[in-house]
Amino acid sequence: HEVQGKGKGRALAPPSLATMDYKGQQLSETLYYWIIIIFGAIAWMIGFFKEDFQVTVIGWGIGVLLATLLCVPDWPWFNRNPIRWLEHIPGAEPVGGVGKKSGGGSKKKKKSKSN
Repeated sequence: HEVQGKGKGRALAPPSLATMDYKGQQLSETLYYWIIIIFGAIAWMIGFFKEDFQVTVIGWGIGVLLATLLCVPDWPWFNRNPIRWLEHIPGAEPVGGVGKKSGGGSKKKKKSKSN
């Protein structure tokens, strides 16, 4: 499977690497954030009362591992709002003439000295 269309020189990747929609990305990031915060806070409290910093680090590490397993792979619940792209219109020019040189604006004019 090719990423972004067909052609030579394109990177090959499994289809699951490029399918997460925007709302899925937001959900994934939010879940990741809250899982780490909650596990870290609970682990800190347990470690504080047990007076053992290792318990805090292990509890936080379990939260990071769980968050990574839930949020990094492209699970189906991250693909509920697919992006609907417009069809290509044959003969249509891209907006702004992408790839064409514009006529001006980038050249600086020399100022003449008037004494």
